[in-house]
Amino acid sequence: MPRCPHCDRANDQESRFCKHCGAGMDASQSTAPTDEDTLIIRLFDERPKEAVTRRARVWLLDPDGEHVSRACELEGEITVIGRHSDCTISLPSSTVSRHHAQIRREGNQYFLSDTNSTNGTLLNREPVIGEELLHDRDEIGVGIYRLIFRYS
Repeated sequence: MPRCPHCDRANDQESRFCKHCGAGMDASQSTAPTDEDTLIIRLFDERPKEAVTRRARVWLLDPDGEHVSRACELEGEITVIGRHSDCTISLPSSTVSRHHAQIRREGNQYFLSDTNSTNGTLLNREPVIGEELLHDRDEIGVGIYRLIFRYS
């Protein structure tokens, strides 16, 4: 019985991949396809790094409807939302303060806080008090705008 070159365990003669660790067997030892479980394990091991990395985004919904007008990637540690042009997410409306709210990243978590805006910030239609932990698909209300936080 052939042995795996990676983990040194015994395998079936027909197997292309080790049934224990999923490593490829020597091509001279194998001609038949592997079983489905081993193939699935191999596919998970071979996923590119960017497929595993989670991304945080904010979808800006059109004020007149439910359509996404733009999506913004949250790349920095702090994302500022406001009317001023120096904000990461600039929202041109008199209902939005110059520096209205911010999203702060801490490790793999994101926190929303209001920065003393005139009209306040909403999270899932409730006023933000202090700092609130964001979850995937949370709705952020800033003036007349609705933003959807996505973390996937």
